[in-house]
Amino acid sequence: MAISRRTLIERVDRFIRSIENCKGEPDHWESHCTMQVLADVNEGHVERAEAKLILAKTPPGLRMPQDSMDVPPDGRVPTVAELRDELERIKSQVLTG
Repeated sequence: MAISRRTLIERVDRFIRSIENCKGEPDHWESHCTMQVLADVNEGHVERAEAKLILAKTPPGLRMPQDSMDVPPDGRVPTVAELRDELERIKSQVLTG
């Protein structure tokens, strides 16, 4: 059974909050995957976003090489503040839309 967009937004919010509370900034993997989640949520692709959130939460020791192919090895990593801002922007659209 698919989850709702609001439920997924709540899960993303908890994930970002856990990063804020535990380590302050996401690692490259978490940051990239979370940006993909937010893009999918914004576009209404809830099931795809849910799968990417699972990848974002994957601990470093359990990340599979084939999954890391989607994460570019270099480039600018969005900060937790940028992830939070994007989530808040999406939240406001969902609540008013």
